[in-house]
Amino acid sequence: MKKVETVKSKKLSQFPLQAIAYTKFFRSLILLVVSSFTISCTHLSGNGSDSAQSLPFKTEHKAHSLADISHLSIVERTELYEMIIAADLASFNGDDELATSYYLASAKASNSIDLIKLSIDSAKQTGDVLAIMQASELWLSISPNNINALTLKISSLILHQDVLEALNETKQLFNLQKDEYSRFLLLNEISQSQSPRAINVYFARLSQTYSKSPSIQTAWATYMARFALRAKSPRSIYRQALSIIESALTIQSDFLPAIDLKTKIYYQSKQDEKAEAFLRGLFIKHPESKEIGLLLGQLLYDLKKYQLAEQQYKTLLNQFPKTQEAQFYLGAIYFATQRFQQSLELYRDLLGKQYKPQTTYFFCGNSAAQSNDYPQAIACYDLVNSGPYLTRAKVELAKLYALNGEYNKALNTVRNPKFKTNEKAKVKLLNIEIEIVKQHVNIKQAQSLLQSAMDTYPTHFSFLIKKITFDSLEKKPKALHALFSNVLNRISKQEEPIEAKELQQYNLTVAAFFQANHFYQKAVDWLTHALKKDEHNTDYIYSRALYKEPLGLLDEMVSDFKALLKLQPNNINIKNALGYTLVDINQELDYASGLIEAAFIEMPNNAAVIDSKGWLAYRKGYLDQAIKYLVASFKLSPSAEVATHLAEVYWKKEDKKQAEFYFKKAETIQPDNYLLKITKERLGIPIKRSSDAKTE
Repeated sequence: MKKVETVKSKKLSQFPLQAIAYTKFFRSLILLVVSSFTISCTHLSGNGSDSAQSLPFKTEHKAHSLADISHLSIVERTELYEMIIAADLASFNGDDELATSYYLASAKASNSIDLIKLSIDSAKQTGDVLAIMQASELWLSISPNNINALTLKISSLILHQDVLEALNETKQLFNLQKDEYSRFLLLNEISQSQSPRAINVYFARLSQTYSKSPSIQTAWATYMARFALRAKSPRSIYRQALSIIESALTIQSDFLPAIDLKTKIYYQSKQDEKAEAFLRGLFIKHPESKEIGLLLGQLLYDLKKYQLAEQQYKTLLNQFPKTQEAQFYLGAIYFATQRFQQSLELYRDLLGKQYKPQTTYFFCGNSAAQSNDYPQAIACYDLVNSGPYLTRAKVELAKLYALNGEYNKALNTVRNPKFKTNEKAKVKLLNIEIEIVKQHVNIKQAQSLLQSAMDTYPTHFSFLIKKITFDSLEKKPKALHALFSNVLNRISKQEEPIEAKELQQYNLTVAAFFQANHFYQKAVDWLTHALKKDEHNTDYIYSRALYKEPLGLLDEMVSDFKALLKLQPNNINIKNALGYTLVDINQELDYASGLIEAAFIEMPNNAAVIDSKGWLAYRKGYLDQAIKYLVASFKLSPSAEVATHLAEVYWKKEDKKQAEFYFKKAETIQPDNYLLKITKERLGIPIKRSSDAKTE
């Protein structure tokens, strides 16, 4: 076995005084405590050798349950306690490297698995693979068949590129764990954060040795699917992953992790029909499999095929009456199709059961509120005490209290510090507090609260929107510009500078607000000003280019997109945007065609790219081909722009009926859409507006 060099623990004297703060008095005090503890335990048990087993030890920051340290002398125990105190203090101060060193040293001295786990946690924070390896080897020396320790060691060996040793250790792991599903989970854990080269060699050799194990191919394909999400060209990686998954399913056709993964890959790559056909075929083949039936139901629900999903879940409940997951999603289908009373009945039946309890409480509250059963809604929302729906539940609870005239209860709910789990939650609860105070208490108090919120969270746009509403600034571009500029000035004067990402998000949101309110020049000017301080910010340039379209600055759009392509020559979205813009102004069509085709190869299921393909075909006079692409784009993502393109193509074909159909579609989706407006004007068709456009 390959020997790994041990980390040398630093001496206490080498660390800063504030990190240790040990004196002769403190050291003697520890000695006294240890001596007293040993003596008292000896008197109680009558046997000094057993007195220190499972010795509890508490520092200022943590409590520890130590292993038997009766073999250590008083001085050795004192040194052990010193190291634990130093480790806890380092961990508390965020010095994970120092904490790792001390925890590992104290674990070696005491053989404490508790301390080994702490050393691993600290080592993971710093990415110290060597320390993780040492900790796992120490763990295995104490507990040779511990699967968690063995898994950690294998993962560390692969990170060290020692694939042969990792394969040897995996043999032991597989001897200990025979169940294929459990093997899959362990291999999936091992493959996290590994480099593609090492992990591919590892899985390839492992699958040769264990050719009848579906868990290996499934874990391998899972790794590749994760890698595809980060890759610039995911299609080929997805194809490889699907090929490997087929191998797993050839070995065991009902291996659930493989089935689940294949469905997800189809779904993520927009191959919905293949995903549905695959699961339906499997469910016919394995009608007794509740798990496959649930996967099919989940897919149909995700695809918003609610009628089919409802039939699937009802079929499952007839077969397996107490399937809580089927009940839960059937309730979700009833809610999505506005059958709130039926939804409530199902969620009420799930209360107190094990399947997604916090989510069940929330949707029970939602269903009850929609059914006007406010006491039930309050009771359900009140049960939510953790999880992703906590803040939303408390916001809805406060609204119901306010609706019932219980304003103090409403305010106490949103002011409760237990529910302010992070900044996002604080902002949401503060927003609803301002609304309650404004509507039911005092508008001046609400304005004061709003100003305080803006001072605390200057870049949170929800408070700025409230300010705009309070002061009726919606149609006053100069006043809006002054408000947004004041926020920027305040940010620049803060002692702690704002993070670049947060500043970028603020600038983009301001520009988007101007654009959404038809103050197009203001949007362009704002981003132009932002670019003076960050001239190569591609998000600013990209957004500014898009906002120039309603101003008719199409040549400038092309210049911006070409500049962007120089900065990011492999960016598919920029290629598509430049290609589409050139097609739209009927210039450089051959160059545009190459750009759009490159985008299509990488993103064949992207609605915007397919729209570009359709519009290019239209410009070249291939009207039927244009319709084919544009219809496909509209099905993927219905938008006013694509509907307008379809309408124009049909108008060109002199099919006025279909043209009018798609113009109406566009008007339904976005009545004031810019492209819809200028297209109708150009074709001489009367324009139907839902509201007057704002002017500067």
